[in-house]
Amino acid sequence: MDIEPMTIWVTASQGARLAAMKKRFRLEESAYIEELKGEGKTSREARAEAAAQRAEWWPSVTDLVAAAVRRRLAEPDLAGPWAPLSRAERAQLALAGAWPGPHPGGLVERKYQFPSDLAMSLRTAAWRVSEHALAELRARGLVGTGDLGLSGAQVRTRHELIEKLHPPGRIVRQALTRHGPWTADEA
Repeated sequence: MDIEPMTIWVTASQGARLAAMKKRFRLEESAYIEELKGEGKTSREARAEAAAQRAEWWPSVTDLVAAAVRRRLAEPDLAGPWAPLSRAERAQLALAGAWPGPHPGGLVERKYQFPSDLAMSLRTAAWRVSEHALAELRARGLVGTGDLGLSGAQVRTRHELIEKLHPPGRIVRQALTRHGPWTADEA
């Protein structure tokens, strides 16, 4: 399976929950290994048995996030089917600032190693859902940084169009909110 790194901005609370879950899983796995050693297994046997259970009992944070993203991408507004991204669209997505708009506050950067098919599905859904709003932003000259010299009406239009954008990070944050690996009480 090919893996593709993606840098995603999640909310600080989502990042903290995932970090706490990762720590808890590490501690649980260590306790399990010690329990097995207490039952007479060698350290090597105990680690091997724990490794066999790891994916089910203590999945990686990336696997948890990927599962949530797959569920979010299956929802009707993102499910497609989508036309594949063209070479030009993929190149545009690779550019810094591909998604106009303010950076929402309270976010933390996280790096995930998603399966390539999931990374491409995420990027494709993000682009296809957003392409009309992106095109309108460009056509109206509402894309750029710094002082764009926009009128009040243009600023409002820009913000309305930006709200229609679904960049990959926004989709991941929605996925974690809706399908995260925590119970409803923890959400």
